[in-house]
Amino acid sequence: MTRFSEHFYIIGHRGAAGEKFENSLDGFKHALTLGIDAIELDIREHSGELWVIHDHDLERLTGKAGIFEAQADPSLIRLRNGETVPTLKQVLDLYWQRMPVNIEIKSVTNLQLLLDLLSKYPTPGAKAGLPWILISSFNHAAMQQLKQLNCPWPLAPISRGIPLQMSVELEQIAPFSWHFDNQYLDFAMIRKLREMGVPSLVFTVNDCVRAQQLKQLGVAGIFTDIPSKLGLFD
Repeated sequence: MTRFSEHFYIIGHRGAAGEKFENSLDGFKHALTLGIDAIELDIREHSGELWVIHDHDLERLTGKAGIFEAQADPSLIRLRNGETVPTLKQVLDLYWQRMPVNIEIKSVTNLQLLLDLLSKYPTPGAKAGLPWILISSFNHAAMQQLKQLNCPWPLAPISRGIPLQMSVELEQIAPFSWHFDNQYLDFAMIRKLREMGVPSLVFTVNDCVRAQQLKQLGVAGIFTDIPSKLGLFD
């Protein structure tokens, strides 16, 4: 029996990356007005702080050459929209108990840093559907480490292709959900996961016809760059 309702979940990818600048406070504020189910963001660690930014290389996001980890002070980085890179704390302060947040770990060495930050917020009451905080990563070892650290928040492995160690990782991680690339889907696997109570979420879907097909095939929800458009789909 699935832990999700039959509602099809619409999650703003990097806030609303096709409508406002990705992983920016402007984009996150915009996403709060759309009536969608959640947003997703990416985090990287630097100098004992967690920053909301996707790329390791800064060229695409800032227009200037450089590596994020090599910057002396990430607070001085200017995104192409003129904003500074937000911290995870800034986004959590904006979103806490207003809309669920999927935190995707890109590069975090000290995972306790994330748990310590989340522990500073009041524990929200029970919520049907998506949890208030969902932690995900392509780095499944990080998911296993969080489990070992007794992370109180739900976890979600991300797979670019078909996972080869799924049965082992299901046991080790006990994931809330599993996240799949739209280009590489095994619907028999998605049905099997659904029967086990582990819903599948698919990224990144920006087409209503494709979203409808995924819903009919048992996918629980999608990440989309254009939540204003796809939010009308459900």
